[in-house]
Order: sequence, then C-alpha cells, then structure tokens
Amino acid sequence: MVYLVLAVGGAGGALWLAYLFDLPVAATAVALLPTTAGLYLSWAALRASRSAPASPPSLDLLADQLATVVRRQWEVEAGVRGLHDPRPLTVKWTAAPEHLVEDWALLTQTAEEQRAGTTSDPAGWAAAPAELPGGGGRIVPVFRDLVPTRRLVVLGEPGSGKTMMLVRLLLGLAECRAPGTPVPVLFTLSSWDPLEQDLESYLAQRLTQDFEELAYASAPSFNGLTRARALLANRLILPLLDGFDELPARLRGPALDRINSGLPPGQGVVLSSRTAEYEEAALPATGLPRKLAGAAGIELLALGPEETAAYLRRDAGGAGTPAASRWERVLHSLGTDGPVAQALSTPLIVFMARTIYNPRTGEPLEEVASPDELLDIPALSTRQAVEAHLFEAFVPAAYRPHPDKPSPWSAADAERALRWLARHTERVRAGATDLAWWQLSRSTPHWLPLVLTGLLAGALESFITWVTMQVGDHFPTWLDQRDGRPGVDWSEASSGGLIAGLVGGLAGRLPGGLIGGLIGAMGLAIAMREWGPGGLSNDITWQLLTTGLVYGFVGGLMGELTLGMRARRSLGDPTTETHRHHRPRNRWVALAGASVGAGYGLWGSAMGIWLHSPVSALIGSISLACLFGIAGARAAGYGSPRNDAPPAADVTWAWDRGGLLVGLGGGLAAIFPSWMINWFGTGFPEVLLGDLEGLSGLSLFGSANALGILSLYCLAGSITYGIRASAADLTRAPSPTSLLTRDRRAFWRIGWLSALTVGLVLAVPAWYASSLQVSPGTLENWTWHDIEWQVTTPQMLRALLTGALVGIAVGLAVAWNQTACGTFTIARCYLTTHHRLPWRLMAFLADAHQHRGVLRQSGAAYQFRHVELQRRLAALPGCVG
Repeated sequence: MVYLVLAVGGAGGALWLAYLFDLPVAATAVALLPTTAGLYLSWAALRASRSAPASPPSLDLLADQLATVVRRQWEVEAGVRGLHDPRPLTVKWTAAPEHLVEDWALLTQTAEEQRAGTTSDPAGWAAAPAELPGGGGRIVPVFRDLVPTRRLVVLGEPGSGKTMMLVRLLLGLAECRAPGTPVPVLFTLSSWDPLEQDLESYLAQRLTQDFEELAYASAPSFNGLTRARALLANRLILPLLDGFDELPARLRGPALDRINSGLPPGQGVVLSSRTAEYEEAALPATGLPRKLAGAAGIELLALGPEETAAYLRRDAGGAGTPAASRWERVLHSLGTDGPVAQALSTPLIVFMARTIYNPRTGEPLEEVASPDELLDIPALSTRQAVEAHLFEAFVPAAYRPHPDKPSPWSAADAERALRWLARHTERVRAGATDLAWWQLSRSTPHWLPLVLTGLLAGALESFITWVTMQVGDHFPTWLDQRDGRPGVDWSEASSGGLIAGLVGGLAGRLPGGLIGGLIGAMGLAIAMREWGPGGLSNDITWQLLTTGLVYGFVGGLMGELTLGMRARRSLGDPTTETHRHHRPRNRWVALAGASVGAGYGLWGSAMGIWLHSPVSALIGSISLACLFGIAGARAAGYGSPRNDAPPAADVTWAWDRGGLLVGLGGGLAAIFPSWMINWFGTGFPEVLLGDLEGLSGLSLFGSANALGILSLYCLAGSITYGIRASAADLTRAPSPTSLLTRDRRAFWRIGWLSALTVGLVLAVPAWYASSLQVSPGTLENWTWHDIEWQVTTPQMLRALLTGALVGIAVGLAVAWNQTACGTFTIARCYLTTHHRLPWRLMAFLADAHQHRGVLRQSGAAYQFRHVELQRRLAALPGCVG
C-alpha cells in the first residue's frame, strides 16, 4: 500500500512539476511509462492482500494438518528403514530402575493435580511400575493409558531399538489421535546446544525447518507468535525427544534442566537415552539429582534367541531354504554366552547381519558372504570384535551389485564419501547427527564463498562498465557531442565500486563487500591512470580506493543485517540477541570499520583540506572512524558468524519499513563521507548545490552522489527485508531433495523480480540523463533553459540496458542473500574437486537412504542409520579430512 501511494504520488508530482516549470509534459509522461509495470504489481499485491483470508487457520486445524503429514512422513520412513520387513522385531522392556525415575506415588499425585492437562482415565492408570513391562506395539497403551503424567523415559543399551520404539509410538499415537489433540513429533537432540538455546526455541526451529508454513505468524490473539511457537505454547505438540545420549557429556545436565524448566505443567513428553548416559546426567557425582520431572521410565531388553532366529530365517526366505540353512551354526550358538550371541542381541546388529549375509531377490547365493565366518575367524573372539567386523562390512554389503536397483557408485567410492560425511558430522558439527545439505559449507574454508562472491561482484561491475562504454559509443548524449567525444569512457561509466560493494556485501557479507568495492575502485583507478588526461596522482588513486572500501563496507553491513534478519525469521524469533561467542568478531568488524572510515577521511582530505584546515580534516577522520566502527560492531552483532539459515521455500514480498530504513541508512552512509569531506573543504551550500544539480540527471545513473545511491540502497534493503517464505503445502512430507528444488526455484524467482524492480527504477533517471538535448547552435554557450528532453528509441534502449545490467547484478545478490543453494553449490564444487564427495550429491544421499539403508531421514535432513555407525565410520582409517 505504501509503495503504491508513493509511486502514484511520485508520478503525479513529476507531471505537475513539468507543467509548472514549462517542461515538456508529454516527454515526462513517456519517461514515466516504465513505472507502469511496478504500479501494476503493487496494485495486484494490494488487491491480493485485500482478498486474502483475514486470519490464519485455527491452531486446531493446523495441528490436524500437521498430524496428517507427520504420520505420512514416518509411515514412509518406517518402510524405508525396514521396520515391517520382513516383520517388526519384538523388543521387550521392563520398568526402569527406580532411582532414575520419579516415585510412583509422587507421579500419581502430580497427575491428579494436573487433571486438566491430561485426557487419560485415572481408572486406567497403573498402580505401580510393575505394570509397565511389555513388548512390541504395547508401547502405545502403556504411554497413553498407564502413565498418569504422560511423561516417559525410554532407556536402553546402544542399538537396542530406542529410536524405532519412538517411531512405533509416534505412528500408534497418530493412528488413534483425535482432532484438536497434541500431535506427536519426533525431535533429534544431537544438534541442540542447551547453553545457548532454550527447549521451546529449539523445537520451534526444528518445526519451521521441516514445515515452512509453521514459520508464519499465527492469529493476532497470540501476540505475533509464529505458528510453531503457538502450537507449542498451547500444548498441541507432543515432543518425542530422541538421542539424549548423543549430546556431549557436558551438555546433558544442562539439557535436563532446560527440559524440566521448558515444559509447562501437564505437557507430555518422551525422552530416549542410553541408560548409562542418562544416569550420569540425572545423578551426577557432584550436585543435586536432576531427573526428568514427573516421568515414568522403561528400559529396553536384549533380543531373545528365539526372536533373533525367527527374524533371520524369515528374512532369508523361511526355514528350509538354502539361504536360511546357512544360518544354522550361528543360530545354534545364540543360546550360549559366546561373542556372536552377545552381539546379535540388539536390533541394530541383527539388521546389519541380515544386510551382510542374506542375499537380495535375484542375487546369486554364492556371491554373498556366509554367516559362518562369524564363528570361523579367530579374531572375532569378543563381542566388540564381532560388532566391529559387522560395522566394517556393512557399507560394502549395502553397495553390492543389486539386480533391481544397481548403484551408480562403487562400494569403494560410496564408503569414502560416507566416511567423510561421518567425519564431517563428528568433527565439524561436534557430534551432531543431521546431514543437512545447506550446512555443508561448514566444511569448506570460511573465506572461500566470501572471497568468491567479492571477486564475482567486482567482475560484474567491470562487465557492466564495459557494456555501458560500448553502448555509449553508439548512442552518445548531447554532453558527449558538446565535448567532441564519441561516447563515455571508463571513468564516466564506472560506479567506482558502488555496485560491486553492494552486490558483494549482500552475497558475501563484509569480506565480499570489501573485496568487490576494492576491485571496482581499482578498475576505475587503473583506467584513469592509463587513459585519463595527464595520468592520475597518487592522492587521487588512494582516494578512489578508499571510496571503494567505503562502498564495500556499507554493502557488507547491509548483508550482515539482512542475513541476520533471515536467520532470526527462520528460528521464529526475530528478536534473538547476539550470543556471547560473537563478541570477538564484533571487535574485529568494528576495527575494520574504524580503519575504513579513518582511511577515507585522511585520503579524502588529501585533496587540499589538510592545507586549508588541518583541524577540520582531523575531526572529519575521527568522526568517520567512530561512525563506521560503531555501525560495524552493531551490524556484526546482529548477524551470525555462519550463514546457517535454512533454505527458502516459495517466496512472497511484504512491506517492511525496517528494510527501507536499512537501505536509507546504507545510502546515507555511502554518501555521507563524501558530503562531510567536501563540506569541510568547500562548505555545505556548494555541496548541496552540486548534489541538486546531479538530481537533474546529468550522470549515467541519474546522480553520481545522492539520488542514484539512495535509490539503489533503499531498493536493495526494501526488497531483501520484505521477502517472506510463502505458505508451503503442509500436507506433503518434506525431503532434502524437494527442499533444494524449492530453494533453487526461490533463487531464480527472487533474482528476476529484484532485477526487474531495480532495473526499472534505475532506468528512469538514466533515460532522463540520456534524453537531454540542446540545439546544435547553443552547444558552446548553453544555459539550463536551453535543455529539452528528446525521447528517442536509441536513448531508451541505452537507459533500459543500463538499468537491466545493474538490476541483474543486484537481483543475483539479493537472491544469493535469501537462499542457500548458492553456498551449497560452492561447497559441492569444492568437496568434489577435493575428491571427498560425489558431484551428484543429492542423488547419492537419496540412494543411500532409499535403497542401501545406510542413511535415514529425519525431517528435511539425513542422518546415519545409527549414531554408532556414524562414529565407527568416522574412526575408520582412510577418511580424508
């Protein structure tokens, strides 16, 4: 609405001024024609906003939609993981040790006091923990009916089936869920840092990462909360917290504290962990105990010999088949206390043994290793040795030639890539289990994408300058004719690092902006030194370079602010404050800003201000150093050291005055140093007069000082800040590949829309500038009254080309700023050229998940099938770091 009013008002004001000062009204009206596209888009957006539903969907409806997609997602994932192939393993459990859970009488009393927060019938509550033991699908009635508080701790040894037990619980609860009741959602805790993030913020982050629609604002009655936070606040999410033991040891205690303090009374929860790790956190050697408040507990038991034997025979085709008969020696040993029997007592090891030793449909039996080797190899004398052997043989077995689903990658190539991914998660991501493609840039040198975007921005400005020169040679302006020049030279066509600094800053933050601005300024300095009349003095050279650094620094600050806003919107909390570990970076950015400001003040003063007023020059340098230092520290604190915001879905644009303020601040920061230096040297009236003359359109971009810079920065800030993730289809389960596809689609959509807007707005003053004409008889002694606007097709094409080139550069930068596929592409190229990952990475990960069983999917990220497999692969030799 604001943009529409300003656009219409501006067009009407231009026509009124043309009439008032006897300017050609027709020419002015023609010059305003390129703005009609923007006016239409604004009117269409306003009409759509007025016709759109006035309020978001209710939380109950949103919860029902979420329940549908969660259920569908985990039904597919259970099939991929082989939960029902050939049949579910029956894992039994007993009541957890009493010292690790709440006293049952206290637990029942707590539930009685919170009857409003539970829907279970007190008559069905268990009278004591002795009623909890069971097995298989009975986990649903145990949690739903027997546990009064609906808080449960699931304990067990490594590989005992804790995650799959949570999946069975999730599917069972989703199957019998009533409308408007809590939705069971599985959350992996390995990537949570409880020292920096409370539980609700982490859960909201994971919800908005996996389901983009939940990042939208909820109804006004919830005080602007995102839908994810509103669902959590209204207890419409039942969190199933998996992998507590995968947290570093130092974080488990604080994590329990955060869980206890973050869950409101009456909120159900399920927490899974290895028994020893949970006991260490709940009962520390020093300090007070910290159990999961109000929770009962169960502990998973080892598989019985009969269950393991029946499962392996059934998977081999049934008793009496040749494949099943190969297991007889191993199955007879299960009733003993030997190492093989001990190892084959957990679902994880049984699954790996099945993958290694059972043939697939159509696979020759003689090409598959025999399970007898588990008994015949002398080195396999302990349980640990048997498990290590199976872990080492699992990946090659998963990539055996498959009759129906052949792998494009050899077992050796796949194992090398998987080892690198395991080491990436263990070392770079501190043991987290998520393999998110948008976070692979953490394994590339931090400077690589920033430097590359800066170099690309400098190259784009050089290309724009060269094209502008070529066009100027064919379509000279009247000023070129007056001076006897065929067109424009590099110094007139170049922006001196303005465009490169803004583009590099939006795409590569401060480093990219500084590099881009410096390259653009260096191109101008070299051109003026080589081809300028009389060469170029060192003082002017340094002034040009410091000006380019100013442009780059301001562009970098805009990149920091817009990326910080994007990251906060993705977390569902745009007010998140800076973390403690960002402060050293703030100091470095502040120092860089102070150096750029002081350098510009000193070299800008070299044009004679030191000679006329050294005190003024010194004050100006100190003022600029303080201004840029403070601005740099604030912008860097608002941003984040790494661009880890999740990918973009389909996008829309909404007015945000914060973007206009950021752009206006950036534009003023870019022109303020020049204003101040010239003010100290020539006085404010002369500076203002020069800029007002520039507004008449004498330069190629409309104004070399005020109008062009302010317009460009305000547009870049408004477009970038106004971008919002559009409503995703919540009825579809997310996948990493579909997320990458949507992110790429959003990149091109943001890019061409931003390019169109910036190009049209900048083309108007450029058209005015190129359409100025003076009659040939008055070229020598012209006055302002002799100027006329002569609209011609060649001049229009020149203006449109100029606006299009700048618009494309800025559009690419804005799209890079708001999406994740750009940095992912750089990371993929880097890792492929260093022989760490295959080029078709997403296809490789999808194949490892869907056909090999090596990876599992958790929301929009992949994970290794088990954290123990991840750690074993990371520890194996031969992995390139």
